[in-house]
Amino acid sequence: MWWVGFEKVTWTGDSEPTWYETFEGEAKRGFCATCGSRLAAIDSDIPEIGINVTALDDTSGPDLVPIHTSFRDNAVHWLPPMPETEHSTAG
Repeated sequence: MWWVGFEKVTWTGDSEPTWYETFEGEAKRGFCATCGSRLAAIDSDIPEIGINVTALDDTSGPDLVPIHTSFRDNAVHWLPPMPETEHSTAG
């Protein structure tokens, strides 16, 4: 899954996502109220809101370049590793 972090997000369209607390007091995930697609994540130890890049209207921005890879050691063998990315300890 490809995420991008933002300090602040303005939701457009019908409404803000439906939020579910996945780890009480620590994390919550936002889903589209219409189709159930995963849209966002908020974690207490990360100051940004994580947005699933595929939920964005435009993914062609030059600032959407991977810089961290999570779960690198558990990656499936057929998915090539992201070159020149830092290994992130965040989930």
